[in-house]
Amino acid sequence: MKIIAAEQSHIEDIMHVERSCFIPEIQEEREVFLPRMGINPFYVFIDETSEKVAGYISAEYIEKIPESASEIALNHKPSGKNSEMIYISSFALLPEYRGTGLGKEMWNRSCDLFSKLPGVKSLVLLVNEEWKGAAHIYKSAGFETVRVFEDFFPGRYGTKSSGILMSKSLF
Repeated sequence: MKIIAAEQSHIEDIMHVERSCFIPEIQEEREVFLPRMGINPFYVFIDETSEKVAGYISAEYIEKIPESASEIALNHKPSGKNSEMIYISSFALLPEYRGTGLGKEMWNRSCDLFSKLPGVKSLVLLVNEEWKGAAHIYKSAGFETVRVFEDFFPGRYGTKSSGILMSKSLF
């Protein structure tokens, strides 16, 4: 699997991954992804056998650890300004690539790319409390819980789940 910078030509594949990985209530829109490309770290994972986009990771520069859920709400507008902190806004891998350790590998390789960006000293992410497998990968990569946003993620049938904000220092 190779990791390359996302380009606008990848948008249909990215949207396919988005629809395959997330319930409609938490899917980002094409109009949100397109402006993020080029101004923020945004990568796609390419299956080298099929040349198919197997997943993506999008991130953005932020000035500080979010104190309120509104700072990182779905479809928010990123600043695009370089800073010492990267907020990993989305990570997705098509279901057919899961369960083999590939998710963990792509996560670790992506974080390594972020750590090499000039001036970046820490990474921040938000994970749904229900996504136990993802949370396990993040914890095993050294991320620690910073705070919990109650009822952050909408679910099917009007349910809500908390978002766990996690951070990792790169130094």
